[in-house]
Amino acid sequence: MPYAYRKNERIRKNSEFVSVMKQGKRLSVDGLSLFYAENGAGNFKVGISVGKKLAKAAHRNRLRRRIRDCVTRALGSRALGYDLVFMARQGLVGAEHDRVLRAVQTVLTKSVLRSEKP
Repeated sequence: MPYAYRKNERIRKNSEFVSVMKQGKRLSVDGLSLFYAENGAGNFKVGISVGKKLAKAAHRNRLRRRIRDCVTRALGSRALGYDLVFMARQGLVGAEHDRVLRAVQTVLTKSVLRSEKP
């Protein structure tokens, strides 16, 4: 499956991750933290972070792919004008796809992003 977001829709540099995490708001649910901040542009950017302490590389990459798929399903293109950073915690390591999807949907429901109309 190709990557769901184009390069201009991804947060890739460490400085971008840090700026969203410092300037934005944070929500945590079921082993998943969401940092979000307005970016002033008309588009959105998504970044996913899974720390090295959580698991080995293959498991981290699998979790990253699952989170990316769940974000694509749950969000679509409704987050226009926001930078989003999803950070996985210990609670999601080895979790089933349904649990990851519920965590993503819950954190988006509690945030301002989900209440906006598409």
